[in-house]
Amino acid sequence: MSLRAIPDSMDPTVVAAIDAELDRICAEHRVSIRLAIESGSRAWGFPSPDSDYDCRFVYVAELDRYLSPWSARDVIETPLTAVLDVNGWDLAKALRLLVNGNAVLIEWLMSPILYRGDATFRDQLRELAHEIADRDRVARHYLHLGERQWRLFGDNGSLKKVFYSLRPAMALRWLREHPGPRWHRCICRRCWPGANCPRISLRPWVS
Repeated sequence: MSLRAIPDSMDPTVVAAIDAELDRICAEHRVSIRLAIESGSRAWGFPSPDSDYDCRFVYVAELDRYLSPWSARDVIETPLTAVLDVNGWDLAKALRLLVNGNAVLIEWLMSPILYRGDATFRDQLRELAHEIADRDRVARHYLHLGERQWRLFGDNGSLKKVFYSLRPAMALRWLREHPGPRWHRCICRRCWPGANCPRISLRPWVS
């Protein structure tokens, strides 16, 4: 079953441009995009008026690229514009980062905004993430992310950085309070700013 979930709040002209860009990437790079989602503030539920569109995708290349003795580039990046930010990872890279505690792939798998994708592929990746993602490494990922965003807030005073600090703080709170199975479900909208999450102190992060 193919995936598609675009909220009415998103500009249909921009969505069409993203669809066209994904088609171009598939043809030009000879890859199959298995999942393409919206990341960033729009997916997290608190876009600002100047927020761009952050499309992220997971792709699979042709077989000969994986059989080659020479390493191939495992990311596809497109030129950043005032509106569009479209980038993706090869599936192998995404899995390596997942094993090492990078929670980005889990966030992509839980995004509520879907441009395209295969439901079976996404669901199987979710199950794999549940099996192999290390809870402690994911917690460290969010701790470092929160510390970095809080320092940036101290440097420039941007209110957006406060929200970017709150999001990993909420994920850490969820991980601490829900030690049971399916902990990776903390990386979804129920634990993002705007959800009914408990108040969290960021004081320990202030250097």
